[in-house]
Amino acid sequence: MKQLRSFLSVVICLLFVSAAHAGLINGDWSTGDETGWTEWRAPWGLKEVWDASGGVGKLSTSDNASFGWYQVVAVPAGTPVTVDALWTGHLDSGNPGWSEVMLLTSANPLEDWAARCDAGAVGDIAFKKDIWGMNPPTDWGWELASLSPHPSGNHGSVTSLGYVVVGLKLGGFGGDEKWTSWDNIVLTGVPEPATMLLLGLGLMGLAGMRRFRK
Repeated sequence: MKQLRSFLSVVICLLFVSAAHAGLINGDWSTGDETGWTEWRAPWGLKEVWDASGGVGKLSTSDNASFGWYQVVAVPAGTPVTVDALWTGHLDSGNPGWSEVMLLTSANPLEDWAARCDAGAVGDIAFKKDIWGMNPPTDWGWELASLSPHPSGNHGSVTSLGYVVVGLKLGGFGGDEKWTSWDNIVLTGVPEPATMLLLGLGLMGLAGMRRFRK
């Protein structure tokens, strides 16, 4: 009985860890809202529009802005993690503008993620398009974001320091409309609840067989 209690404690811990590392939530925007995502914006922005109602995540602006969404996922330190997504968008060629997918990692869950997304350190950028010629064209249909890697960025792959953040960003200056939509954002390398549950059930079955044989 004591062994059974110990075993059940292990299973509960496994399921708890599984829930804590459940992966990216609502990466396909199927909820029709921002579930799982947090809005962020630069304090100097003048006009930002977040829209998750159409089954995709869309950012748009017709003024000075730097803004988007981010999502924090707890991932065991040392775990390799990659991100990819589908995106489409428009950046006006006559005004500065940029769209980015970022992949950040930190050991500090209380880090100022909005400030870090806004700062846009090169090492945090996975994929990017801008009007200065990075990964043209600046008016593009649905395609994999990984087709537009930042040449000095992380190419959508990091080794977790404990927490991984997927950041989506639209920015620019000038009054012409700029927009980007994202869909099917996938974060790989993160333990899924189903995997942990199957592991737990398998262990329970083995424990039951041992007790029966005794």
